[in-house]
Amino acid sequence: ATLPDLAKCMQIGEHCPPDSQHGGPNPLSALNTWNYALNNLKAALWHAGQEVDPVLVQAVAQVQAGIQTFLATPALEQYAPIVTTAAQIFEAMLPWLRQQPAAQVRMAAPQAGLVRIPSDGRTPLSAVNFQLANGVAMPAIGFGTWKLEGTDCYNAVRWALELGIRHIDTAEAYGNEADIGRAIKDSGVPREELFITTKATSVPLGMADPTYLEALFAGQLQALQTDYVDVYMLHAAGVKGEQLKVIWSGMERILELGRARALGVSNHGVGELEELFTYARHQPLYLQNIFKVYKQGEQISSGSSVGPIQWAQGHGMAVVGYSAINSWPHLMPPLEDPHVMSLARAHGKMPSQVLHRWCLQHGVAVIPKASSREHIRENAMLLDFELRPAEMALLDGLGTLSESTHDAVRPAWVPDVFGLSQIAAVPPAAPSVTPAQQPQVGGSGVAVASPFAEALRDMQCNRDRAEAISEPFSLGGGGHALDRCQAECARRGPDCNVITFYHSTGFCHFFRSCQEQLPASDGAVIYARV
Repeated sequence: ATLPDLAKCMQIGEHCPPDSQHGGPNPLSALNTWNYALNNLKAALWHAGQEVDPVLVQAVAQVQAGIQTFLATPALEQYAPIVTTAAQIFEAMLPWLRQQPAAQVRMAAPQAGLVRIPSDGRTPLSAVNFQLANGVAMPAIGFGTWKLEGTDCYNAVRWALELGIRHIDTAEAYGNEADIGRAIKDSGVPREELFITTKATSVPLGMADPTYLEALFAGQLQALQTDYVDVYMLHAAGVKGEQLKVIWSGMERILELGRARALGVSNHGVGELEELFTYARHQPLYLQNIFKVYKQGEQISSGSSVGPIQWAQGHGMAVVGYSAINSWPHLMPPLEDPHVMSLARAHGKMPSQVLHRWCLQHGVAVIPKASSREHIRENAMLLDFELRPAEMALLDGLGTLSESTHDAVRPAWVPDVFGLSQIAAVPPAAPSVTPAQQPQVGGSGVAVASPFAEALRDMQCNRDRAEAISEPFSLGGGGHALDRCQAECARRGPDCNVITFYHSTGFCHFFRSCQEQLPASDGAVIYARV
């Protein structure tokens, strides 16, 4: 809440212009950052295990609701009241926050399987690859070139190749393919050792006719001084329907001519991927999307129950993540995030290395960009340490701190490891105060941390397995609170280890075990004893 760039955005003006251009102080990034700060505050309140004034909880919820309204439909006159109230909340809370010791947070291992990446410090970069579905090996650690041009681009690519990096990414829109082509030629690295990817930008975005695609691609090959690329991809999901079908057919001709070893897409959501898969004769084998702790696959939250990264991996696509260390759409750089810096100190590593290693262990290749030889080397030194499952879960959870709103924990595919869904269940304290006053946190009662952790959403344990049911099976009827449901299960001891709680109806079902799960509606969530 005390970031210098955030202070510049207490009002919209010269130092905080409305046009963000993907960087610098701007209203949208400032509100995303306030939302992140407020969710961190909610997590701090929950894990302090103390009573919290409901007025404070309500004030936080009102600010977060205002943020979501503004992000959906920006109205400049609404901006100042939102950020002013957010700042007042933190001003009031600061004395309490400074008095709090570190909180112990129990982290369950990520639900999705993690990928084993060498950590012995001896494995060369060339030995760490992710495989495309057609058998082509893709180096897991690459080099991105967005916003690198001219001599800076040429030198950076040369340094990356000298350091052993063999995966180079570019695009029509970057305007640097000729610089990269010269760097590759002058490096002396054989073409067959390289993995080169580039993107068509103007055609899929509707800025050029689909018939221009083959001529565009021929020019890109000429600039790169190569006869083929390893992956040719659509830069973004732009045109739709029949026009997109024509474009993808052109992509398929390039593949069939042997000018690309595989086809891919970038900046695609689940809906666009599903549509493309319905008619593609040659399906995309590669997805390149934003992947950072704050934005885990989507630039704008879609509300989908599954993320693009998970969908792609589940359909056999290789995945590459970009912008792992960039701050956009926040003003808080991930490199300066206290959660990330804490893990970096624990491992004796730089924050950038922790963030890129997190990507790799999720099976997501990385293409960090840097313009200095030292930073290129630093970004590639990812094979001499490993993040533990609990550390991976913590970094995963930053996505919920970034994306969750006043009324929903998001993204839906990331577990609520920080307990954001629990803050409304914190017992109220007295007396009540306004947000601008010193909030009354604490008091005679202490909230006991829940012994249960969220396991699966939109799923229920199978009720037909009699041996798995804890008797009595429910609390009787609906309308119950989650904390009462969890307390009852905890009271039963070993006879109750899993709960299915239906948030829309307040029904609660108890189980000894949950070896079989079924899809469910009514806001069903399975909670397991930790």
